[in-house]
Parts: sequence; C-alpha cells; structure tokens
Amino acid sequence: MSSFLAHSIVGYSIAQQEKSLTIQTHIFTSLFFIVLASSPDIDYAINYLRGESFSIRYTHSIGYIFLIGIFAVILKYLFFRNILEYSSNIFLFIAPLSHLILDGLVGVHGNPYLYPFSETLFTFPYGILPSSGRIDFGNYYFWRNLLIELGLFIPFLFAITPAFRAYIKNKKYFIWLLLIIFIIALLIGLNLDR
Repeated sequence: MSSFLAHSIVGYSIAQQEKSLTIQTHIFTSLFFIVLASSPDIDYAINYLRGESFSIRYTHSIGYIFLIGIFAVILKYLFFRNILEYSSNIFLFIAPLSHLILDGLVGVHGNPYLYPFSETLFTFPYGILPSSGRIDFGNYYFWRNLLIELGLFIPFLFAITPAFRAYIKNKKYFIWLLLIIFIIALLIGLNLDR
C-alpha cells in the first residue's frame, strides 16, 4: 500500500478543486478530504485495538467507498453545510476512491475491490509506487520510498490543483523540472522489485 503522505497529497489535491472563501474554510476542507482519502486504512486502527489481523481488508472496497461517501455527504449537510458548501458531493466519493487506486498502484497487495459482491482479491498488473512498509526513520527504504512518492505526487499536485497550476503557468523551467522529477520517480518505481 502507499503511504499516508501520498494519500494526503491526493486528498488535498481533490479538496482544492473547489474554491475556499476563507483560510479557515481552506484548512477545514483540506483536512476533511485528507481524512476521507486516508479513511480506508481505518482497518489498521481496528486491527491494532483488537490485537488481531483481518485476512481481507474490507475497507479497501467499493462497498466501503459507497458507505463512507454517503456518510461524508450526510456530515456535509447536517454539520458542515457552510464550510463545505462549495465541495461537490462527487468529490466526497472520489477522495476515498483515490486510496484504492493508489494502493493498487503498488502492485503487490491484493484488495477486495468488489466487496460485498465478491471477496476476490485484485492486484494491479504493474506497480509504480513503493510499498509504504513500516515507519522507521533509520531505514534506508523508508526514505527511498518517501522520495519516490514525493517525486510522483508533487508534480501531480501542481498538475491538478488550480492554484498550483496558476502559479507555474508561465514558468516553463519549473514545468520541465517537475516533469523530469516525475519521469525519474516513475522509472524508479516501475523498476522496483515486487
């Protein structure tokens, strides 16, 4: 699976597709979407609290995406109407769906994407993201994997987020730099041992 950093960058990018009127709205919307994008990993917290491990990660499925998306829409209209008024309901489903896509791009771990219709575990045929692994600041692979993810997702952030896109619009050298960083990270990611 990919790291919290990758899920956070993508969640933030999705949140920024809509305008925010104030800094408080911007911060809340960003955090709300980061939590949504990271929410399929709730099974880790459940496993930790129960002291066990699930063989199938049901929160990494379309069924979970549907439920958490509906829950987010309900939260929006019941509690956060004024803060999330410019956030499209479809983005409330896309944010957690992005988690499944990123985890799939690791190309190693199978996930029950079609649950509750099927418990079959699916794995993408090619991986471009490193597995997040255990957080250990003394581990070379932790830092290598983090740099690969940053190399892939910082250019992504600039490409799809309107404010960042406007910032680099006339900065051709910066666009080329981001493109080179993305290509290098992509090539390294594609050539990792799986």
